[in-house]
Amino acid sequence: MAHAFFLGVDVSPPNGDGAPDVTHALFEKSKKDSDEPATYRLNRIRDHAEVASADDLADHLQGLVADQPYIGRTSLIVNRGPDFGAALVGALEDRGLDPVAATLTDEGGAAAGAPDEIGVHLEGGSVLRRFVNLHRNGRLRLENHATEAASRLARDVQALSERLDEIDGDMEALGETQTDGLSFDPGATHITSAALAVWLGSERSFDPSQRLKTSPQTDAGA
Repeated sequence: MAHAFFLGVDVSPPNGDGAPDVTHALFEKSKKDSDEPATYRLNRIRDHAEVASADDLADHLQGLVADQPYIGRTSLIVNRGPDFGAALVGALEDRGLDPVAATLTDEGGAAAGAPDEIGVHLEGGSVLRRFVNLHRNGRLRLENHATEAASRLARDVQALSERLDEIDGDMEALGETQTDGLSFDPGATHITSAALAVWLGSERSFDPSQRLKTSPQTDAGA
């Protein structure tokens, strides 16, 4: 069975002079054979409410991916939008890691960076929709975790799945209180970190040395 790991890190926009909220989520992508679609299983998720510095968090993440079974099989993606996110990308690069630097936007589509860049611009709603669609299709595994962060992720993904069921249905029957899209919350780091990890997994094969596809996808088919 082929498998690989994908670590997503999201950083909330800072509030005043306080430390930003940061969450990292680690998923295992696996595939039994070439005829079956890949599934994504949550291995761990952790909230970091008080992070001393980007260097401290980079040390923690470096230690995490240096352990078995993650060593040599883990790809990282970081929301570089907030200042702390950009600093974390630099700190990880200084430690010899190769994170994908993601910028989340409200615009449509997803664009890869220039050939000599590892950065990507992603539309937040599209990344969120792909993540929720994988849950709806039974390809997302969030069970068997006792932590509050994992439980909160499972609850909120289920709520988003139900919301997606609504907006994909008869809009007139839903009434005027419904909106046309999923709500992308920049402060929901538990959702976005997980969605980024799974997005990266769907864009890459099981070879951790592979770069992003030339034209990243925004649907849930990968």
